[in-house]
Amino acid sequence: MGETASGRVIVKVLGPEEAGAITEEVGTAYRDSFGAPPNSEGPAEFEHQRASYADLLKRRGFRLAVARQDGLLVGFAYGAFLREGGRWWNGMRDPLPAGFTHESGSRTWHLVDLGVLPGHRGRGIARKLTEAVLAGCGARRAVLAVEPRLKGNQRLYRSWGWRQVGSVDAPASSINDIYDIYLLEDLPAGRS
Repeated sequence: MGETASGRVIVKVLGPEEAGAITEEVGTAYRDSFGAPPNSEGPAEFEHQRASYADLLKRRGFRLAVARQDGLLVGFAYGAFLREGGRWWNGMRDPLPAGFTHESGSRTWHLVDLGVLPGHRGRGIARKLTEAVLAGCGARRAVLAVEPRLKGNQRLYRSWGWRQVGSVDAPASSINDIYDIYLLEDLPAGRS
């Protein structure tokens, strides 16, 4: 799909088949990334990631960007389109403008997870992964959810042009109670 090199770090975008073939490697990178501060997640969250990743592979528009250095997976970003008529926007604490939450199945791409191994942070890898996974995704806008306690992550997203559009009460199946929702608008829809 797409490939760029930045020094010794190579970023590549994979579709569902290639992404499925490295499920275990992505799960290990997730554990190593999100198990470290500031997230400090544990076994329940790791199991949730594995199950949700398997489901996401089947969703429309699934994409995975991986960053490798000397063959080692040092970062990842993945997601898919929000489903038409889905419940993703349910539970918003404040009302949103009319039509804002209407999903066609190709309007909004959801950045589900973005992680970089602790020893590789602060080098621009997360931004390169985000740009790569969004480039050519075909959506007009992208959304992500972040825990309110992760202020540093929220500052980072804002510095990349994302804006907070509200907060949502998470469904019972979620690993958290509440998420802040960020939106990135005016994606170059349909560009590869």
